[in-house]
Amino acid sequence: MQQQLPLPIVAPEACSFDNYAKGSNGLVVELLASLDQSADVRQVFLCGPPQSGKSHLLVALHGHYLAVGKKSFYVSLNDVMQSDRTPSESQAMQPSFDPALLESLDHYDLIAIDDVDQVAGKDDWETSLFNLINFVREGEGKIIFSASAAPSMERWKLADLLSRFTWGPVLKLVPLNEIEIRQAMLAAAQLRGMKLDTDAVDFLLKRYRRDASSLLSAIAILDAESLAAGRERITIPFLKQCFDFG
Repeated sequence: MQQQLPLPIVAPEACSFDNYAKGSNGLVVELLASLDQSADVRQVFLCGPPQSGKSHLLVALHGHYLAVGKKSFYVSLNDVMQSDRTPSESQAMQPSFDPALLESLDHYDLIAIDDVDQVAGKDDWETSLFNLINFVREGEGKIIFSASAAPSMERWKLADLLSRFTWGPVLKLVPLNEIEIRQAMLAAAQLRGMKLDTDAVDFLLKRYRRDASSLLSAIAILDAESLAAGRERITIPFLKQCFDFG
């Protein structure tokens, strides 16, 4: 009997390959979007700095598999470790996510393990990850990991796990530059039917967190606020009102 997994996190549903701001990462997105059709690629290790979109792409891939009727499992180990450190009252009523549960996932078509480096150096987790990769290789499923950096002995203890992380391509995401962020913001605004003035974009870039994920989240906030206010055009005074810039 397959073991029921107590998950501390439910993957978001809004992420897709279409709404990911690709920038210089077009080839990475193409590979992931066609992963279910690839006979050659069984495993991917995706790395990049914070806010480069790793989680977005893993959730998008997870959603794609579900949409085509395949079995997919997604978990963020960052969320698992956070819930272990600061359990809420509801989580305290549930069993914790034991690393050994990873070894029961081999019946999925896709296993997406986000923030895998959060468990680097932890013997029980490294052993379970090692066993999981071996089990997946014996079957027909695929597995994708994300981390802030490529696998290295500086962080991981188990040399055999380190070698298995590189059984498939190790892909690095490149953060968007300012021009690409600007283009992504304007495209996201247009997609939502918003008229975002270019000077409003400049104003937001100077005063808001400058990573692409945060700025695109700001567009989503502006969309909700503009709908509530019944306006399409986004101006600097409206930005000040929404974000309390002063």
